[in-house]
Amino acid sequence: MPSQLELLTAREEEVRKLVEWLGNKTNGFEDPKLVLIGGYALRAYIPFSRATRDCDFVLEKGEPWHIDTIKRLLPRGMSISSEEKRGDYAFLRCLKIFRVGRLEAKISLDFMESKVISRTTNQEVLINQQFLDASAQAAIPIGAASVQVYVPTYTDYLLLKIVSARASDVRDIATLVWKNGIPTDLETRAAKLRLSPEVVKKDLRNIIAPALEDRRFLHSWRGMFITKDFTEETKEEVLRQLRQLMG
Repeated sequence: MPSQLELLTAREEEVRKLVEWLGNKTNGFEDPKLVLIGGYALRAYIPFSRATRDCDFVLEKGEPWHIDTIKRLLPRGMSISSEEKRGDYAFLRCLKIFRVGRLEAKISLDFMESKVISRTTNQEVLINQQFLDASAQAAIPIGAASVQVYVPTYTDYLLLKIVSARASDVRDIATLVWKNGIPTDLETRAAKLRLSPEVVKKDLRNIIAPALEDRRFLHSWRGMFITKDFTEETKEEVLRQLRQLMG
């Protein structure tokens, strides 16, 4: 029976192989333009990483749909587990099941076309040409090597996390703000991505700040990133910066 570390290592290696394959098939993530978001992109902004099974990409709306192009590129061993097209939005989840010893493991590549829709707040972030043009390549460590992929600007990435607002996102937001602070262009950038600055502040006030204030937060924060670098003082400093933004 493989250990948790062996299982995690095997997942990371499978994800890296898939990301490298995707880069080769899309001319270095250029055709169509793909930008990495989610837990793997987090590694571009902080010195820690956390375990995640999903590798998430966003694309601008294509004519025809870009996700149809992705489906035609899928390698052997990957299947489509979920697909949705609704108005100008599309979502595709591609699943790979593989074995680690006697255990069965799963990883997925998720693609969101035209916008990102939060399952927590139901808010939307527009993925337009400006979002793609502002992205830059970064070396993302995955498994035993790094892969050059496009990631959003820090401001855009933080906005995606605030809108998503799941428990793991709150811990990510705390780490991002601890390491990088609050970007000065957050409110103006939110408007350009069709996000109301007031709605962003509402998410911070009603979801993110209360989660940070919970006495159990520090333990879960340290546990997710496997570090003791975070302290009560660290948490309070993050909250101070977020409260300034909330006004």
